[in-house]
Amino acid sequence: MTKLNWRKFPDEVPEKENGIAQKLCIVRIRFLNGREELCEATVYDWYDEHAEFDEWLDDYVGKWSRHDNDEITHWIYADELPLPEE
Repeated sequence: MTKLNWRKFPDEVPEKENGIAQKLCIVRIRFLNGREELCEATVYDWYDEHAEFDEWLDDYVGKWSRHDNDEITHWIYADELPLPEE
């Protein structure tokens, strides 16, 4: 079985493909549900390294498209997943 190269967020963040478009990522998230129970899931998302300008930091802050930054724990590029064998 192939070992996947999971990266810890925010220690490492995805880079734009060809400097323009974000690559699809598979992410591990943790969140509290409506009953205040800790849940985990593996889902997909895109990361934009220049999503918004933070005046306090005087720099751009990256954001995930579908989830809050504090929900993401780890990520890999979707194209790193091995495809099923025929």
